[in-house]
Amino acid sequence: MLRIHFTTADLQRIRWATHPEPLMETVFSLQLLQQPQSQTQPFARWSAHVRANVSRQESLLFDLASPEDGVLLELLIAPTGTRTLNDGLTAVQSLPHDRVISDLASARSMRPALPRWVVDLHHRQPEATGRLAHLLHTYHRLAIAPMWSHVEQAVQASLDTTAAGPGAMLGGLHPAISWEFPILTLPCHIPHDVDLSLGGRGLLLVPSFFLRRPTARLDNNDEQAPVEVYFPVHQHRLFPEPDLHVDPGLTRLLGRTRAMILTALTAVRSTTELATQVDISAATASHHLNALRAGGLISTSREHGSARHSLTHLGQRLLYAPHPPAETSGTRPPYW
Repeated sequence: MLRIHFTTADLQRIRWATHPEPLMETVFSLQLLQQPQSQTQPFARWSAHVRANVSRQESLLFDLASPEDGVLLELLIAPTGTRTLNDGLTAVQSLPHDRVISDLASARSMRPALPRWVVDLHHRQPEATGRLAHLLHTYHRLAIAPMWSHVEQAVQASLDTTAAGPGAMLGGLHPAISWEFPILTLPCHIPHDVDLSLGGRGLLLVPSFFLRRPTARLDNNDEQAPVEVYFPVHQHRLFPEPDLHVDPGLTRLLGRTRAMILTALTAVRSTTELATQVDISAATASHHLNALRAGGLISTSREHGSARHSLTHLGQRLLYAPHPPAETSGTRPPYW
């Protein structure tokens, strides 16, 4: 645990980040997608949507954040006050050279096998910085932009608590954060307890939508910079995926669940993604997938240890063929 020690004067030096930053939230989301929590509510539909649509090229971005909490590239999550992804990337490019190299040393200490292009990013190699900008913009349009209004609403709801006194405010940040004057206690990724006295540095509270566990950051290059505490906000709701529009004739031929699964396979999906999309358990999804595979309507391959399902030619013909109209009283649907 990290224990942050306050004086009475330190309570007057608490500040809040006033809005979510697109670059920071994008990086936190990349870490979330590599964690089991991304497949549970409230993120399950969002993560299934992103996983089904992110390309191999954009998956390089997962190098920026490891699945373990706290192991992130600090230069991409440090608060800059920017409101757009472009401005955030510009702010990163303008960071002092010694600060960037210090971040590289910190990242390598926690992740010795840091990919070469990420190392080149810290050395500001044009090819690496250009790749970062291109991939982040593409991923941001897919994963972050469609739900940005929800991110802003959730963060704003957190900011509404700032009217409370310092004690009530610090005590209500997150269940994993405890406050009893003069100590604020929160989890940290270091495998032993750490005590830190603010000593007039101040505290910056940073609410985050995609972060799953509170964490703290200390700027070792500036002894006067405030200690930053990042904490998850409550996700009131996430943007819904479009409802599956299943042909009623296909439902009569296959049954509702199998028709929904076949319709969802207009994109290659894993069993978990299909279960989320159709709102059934993974075991039920596997049962219906086995039947569809036995009927020659889908094929399954394995990619990075995960089963990936797609339509066969026969499955495509069935999905896109005209289906029998609904039955009317006293008649039977024609064969086709």
